[in-house]
Amino acid sequence: MNDTVRIVSIVVLFGLAFFCLQVGVFLLSGHKLKDNSRRTLILLQFITGALLIFDACAYVFRGNSGQIGFYIVRISNFMVFAFSYVATFFFCFYSAEFIKSDLLDFKIFRSPRLAVRKGIPPHLFVVFYICLFGIILTIISQFTNLFYYFDEEGFYHRSALYPLSVVLGLLPGLITLMMIFQSKKFLEKNIFISLVIYPLFPIVGIFFALVVYGISWIDIGYGIGALHLFYSSLKLMELEFFSDKRYGARLSPSYKQTNVIPEIKKRIARNHLWQVICAVSSGLLSVLVIISITGINIPERKLVIDKPYYLNDKTKAVCVTFLRDSEKVWFDNNDLTRFGAQYNGVIYNNMKATAITDWKIFIYGCEDCAIDPGPWNGTFSLSGNMMKIRKPQEKDKSNIHGSDFYTVTPLKNLGFGCIMYAPRNFTPLNSTIVFTYESVLKPLSYIVFDVWLGLLSVLFIVSITIVFTEGKIIRVEEENRKLEDTVRERTKELQEEKNRSEELLLNILPEEIAKRLAMDKNAKIADRIETASVLFADIVGFTKITSTLDADTVVGALNSLYSRIDERAKREGIEKIKTIGDSYMAAAGLFGNESAGKNAIAIVNFARGMLQDIEDFNKSSDVKLFMRIGINSGSLIAGVIGKTKFVYDIWGDTVNVASRMESSGQTSRIHVSESTMALIKDSAGNAEPVEMEIKGKGIMKTYFLQ
Repeated sequence: MNDTVRIVSIVVLFGLAFFCLQVGVFLLSGHKLKDNSRRTLILLQFITGALLIFDACAYVFRGNSGQIGFYIVRISNFMVFAFSYVATFFFCFYSAEFIKSDLLDFKIFRSPRLAVRKGIPPHLFVVFYICLFGIILTIISQFTNLFYYFDEEGFYHRSALYPLSVVLGLLPGLITLMMIFQSKKFLEKNIFISLVIYPLFPIVGIFFALVVYGISWIDIGYGIGALHLFYSSLKLMELEFFSDKRYGARLSPSYKQTNVIPEIKKRIARNHLWQVICAVSSGLLSVLVIISITGINIPERKLVIDKPYYLNDKTKAVCVTFLRDSEKVWFDNNDLTRFGAQYNGVIYNNMKATAITDWKIFIYGCEDCAIDPGPWNGTFSLSGNMMKIRKPQEKDKSNIHGSDFYTVTPLKNLGFGCIMYAPRNFTPLNSTIVFTYESVLKPLSYIVFDVWLGLLSVLFIVSITIVFTEGKIIRVEEENRKLEDTVRERTKELQEEKNRSEELLLNILPEEIAKRLAMDKNAKIADRIETASVLFADIVGFTKITSTLDADTVVGALNSLYSRIDERAKREGIEKIKTIGDSYMAAAGLFGNESAGKNAIAIVNFARGMLQDIEDFNKSSDVKLFMRIGINSGSLIAGVIGKTKFVYDIWGDTVNVASRMESSGQTSRIHVSESTMALIKDSAGNAEPVEMEIKGKGIMKTYFLQ
């Protein structure tokens, strides 16, 4: 990493940290954290700010070999890894609060099963345990160099299992994303988009970190995501500085509710499981593909060779030889005690999938030696009785090939050498050689890696196919359900409309007549009834009453009285025929198989009930009304007349006589004909017989019932 990239990284990290901490203070200002309705968002801002500060400190002190730098760089990197997991967890917790539409208590982690039964997404607990496992491995890494290590100069290096930390950091984000997508129906569209965007920043940063080394892409992603959550909360106008409710539903925004029919619950749950598998397999597959391209950094290794080799030992992963060329030896300025000679070394890489990227060689036992300028494929230096050979760097003037030229690829070798003057008795075969090297594993050469890559590819293809197929089926089923609901709703509306029409028809026609017309709307309704009893009732002095009262009062009084009488007729099975002005016409025996006597008794009882209804009405009404009632029994004709505004009516001599009984009757008395009296004589009680002139009939014997 050059100084420019380092300075830019420090400035960006400190800048983002400042804004995150400022946002946290702004949200918290004036309120207790436990009472603040944006508690989780505040914690997320503070954690992200701390993460960025520690990462910036790691950049500031990297390469510092002092005691302070030694501790700060190690503490900072540990906190960066740990806070990354903590920030991922708190975002998942924040999303679960939106899905649950309530502030959650951290006590739910004491009993996960109970919490899941109460509707809290199970993804939250999976993310919690993955992040906890990642933090534990990070702690272990401090003592085992599991994820990363530091060289003697204080520089950070990735270890062989660094990709494992990437996977552990990627999985919680993918699972949280899946949780958000699966709970889309519970979220408003703007909230859903806001929550989806946040994890994309660190996830993209993970892939950048695997490909481009040197910049804290992941942590920058966390910082941008945290600020995005804050600004989106302002945009959504769901920011609350204080809430008196420690528990209970959030005050805003509103949340959508949805119902899922039981028939497709299992299919939806299964599809959600495959979505999680698809997301996880795609993430792992992406990581493995990137790893297969970039390789896995293997920590520095040290090879001590006490007995130098003449030739390559292929049983060893790495073999180093350093020999004097017997054909290129001469005396040093005729000094018989010193030789000048060409010394040739070879680094043999016998590993089939690992490239040696950086290396150092220490050769002990070389006293009173001098190196002639112009060594090849190495930078040589002497110190006391030790020769140090280092891989050429870009900055070395003698390096004409570029640093990549000195990478020892798998199953290849690299030669190096120099002209050295040494005592005559010096021979490299008596020296100890220490070979220190760093390497990169190219895992595609391993069958196990290829199998895992293939299995993950198959799993990803299968899962994404099932997700799309199941999703399509679920959508079709939901559309079918919506269509069925629509049909059911329309059917219900039609049934209600039919019921209203039938009810209206029953208010116009008797039930039996309505059924006959429903079966055949063109049917001719005309019946001869032999055992009917007909009642006429009329209000006494109604014309005089209407002349002294306003229309609303008159109509109101009539409606109130006749509504009572209608209810009685319905209860007692009497068929109301019609009202004409203040006149009320009803009959018994039009339908059914009852005897003439029963029909007559029923109509008489109904008439007595009418008189009671009038008496009750007068007790509570300012308008006092009185009736004459007349009844006659016999045969008649009944039928429906007309095509529009049709009515059911009755005709015949029986009807005419009943009307004459009413018109010749007395106030508040029931006037019946002789034919009716003959049918009810056993139950009529006291009856006053009279003979009177009946219009169109002459002298008739009639009766007034008591």
